[in-house]
Amino acid sequence: MNKRILIVTFLAVFSITFIIPAFATNAQAADKLGWIGPVYKELSDSLMKGFKEYYKKTYGKDVEITFIHPGGWPVCVDKLRAWGDKPDADIFLGAGAPAHEVLKKEGRVIPYKPKDWNMVPAEWNGMKVKDDTGAWTCFSPWIVTNLYNEKVLKALKLPPPKTWRELLNPIYRGNIVMTLPYASGTVHEVVEILLQGFGEKEGWAITRLLAAQLARFSTGSTDTTHLTSRGEAPIGIAQPQMNAMVARKDGYPVRDLLPDKTILVPEAVALLKNSPNEAVGKIFLDWLFSMEGQKYVLEGGYFVARKDINFTQWEKEGVVMAKHAKAALGVDNFWDLKVGFINYDLDLAAKRWDEVNRYYENEIYRKWGELKSSLFLIEEVEGEIAAAKTAKMKVKKAEDKIKEARKLFEYDGKYAEARLAATKARTLIGAK
Repeated sequence: MNKRILIVTFLAVFSITFIIPAFATNAQAADKLGWIGPVYKELSDSLMKGFKEYYKKTYGKDVEITFIHPGGWPVCVDKLRAWGDKPDADIFLGAGAPAHEVLKKEGRVIPYKPKDWNMVPAEWNGMKVKDDTGAWTCFSPWIVTNLYNEKVLKALKLPPPKTWRELLNPIYRGNIVMTLPYASGTVHEVVEILLQGFGEKEGWAITRLLAAQLARFSTGSTDTTHLTSRGEAPIGIAQPQMNAMVARKDGYPVRDLLPDKTILVPEAVALLKNSPNEAVGKIFLDWLFSMEGQKYVLEGGYFVARKDINFTQWEKEGVVMAKHAKAALGVDNFWDLKVGFINYDLDLAAKRWDEVNRYYENEIYRKWGELKSSLFLIEEVEGEIAAAKTAKMKVKKAEDKIKEARKLFEYDGKYAEARLAATKARTLIGAK
């Protein structure tokens, strides 16, 4: 009997020895949170720092954050599609309205209205800022702009181009850089601006002509910013408005320039359907739209979405980026800006999201060499026709043929046919 009691006592002590540390370990285990999105590293670092501090202070435990950054908006959307119904993240962090509308229509996000959701406007100057069901909400608004390096443009004696058509002037050829719509949601939005602002046929024509102006395609929006800041290419197309703010803070002679046709981008956030850590995801969203969370957004180099924010007051409170934000915008709150936008059809943009990306890649990017050589041949023949006309030669038939070549290139995207027509036009100079 005593032997049996001794054995039971030993087993009980043995079990407690191992079980108590196990419970203690579980009690101290960090909660988890996963993000996926296209936001810049400066912002993700700032939000990680701020939210981890808040979580520890509020809940007395750590939160482990994983951030997956596969690329630009379209790449992130495709990553979510690849995950199917079991996402490896909880929050879609970043990207503009079309990307979020695609995810909403595909049933990949669930509605959630964070605390202080009402402090973000529903729309601004005719553009949607958040989804009325809470499927996505803007945490950082900005306007699509182009960047230019003041120092380099001045050295080249080139004026900053103020409109999309001015960018097509041959004086800027070889001095412009941009990336692909699939690599950057901002470039995707630029293509939509051109298609919706000028009409589809004219928009694609401008897009082709703009591609011929490029020195190169960059690897992404960040690369475009760096190339422009360093002066390797003095003009950067399709840039988030805040990039100029950050570049100037870092000492680069960079300015942003609102083109004649542009739109608001409501950089947004959403809660993913079937997320593994939904409860923590909701806590993060509540914090993100709090005054504290918005300060970390600004410190990460992004503008902020709340209507009740005042940069002058924040500067007094020691928020370093508040001074730079006010200098960049010229107002104390983003929503105080006075700007106008094109009549932007968000539903149309979301509907043809994949189609626009595919067309640009297949018909412009992959045929970039052919595109340029075709346009340059047309321009050469146009110059020869102009010279022949000055010399009083007959050029009517040549003029008609070169106009046909222009149409084939700009509006039809038929590069080989355009070259044939241009070559034929050359033979018609002087023909009766």
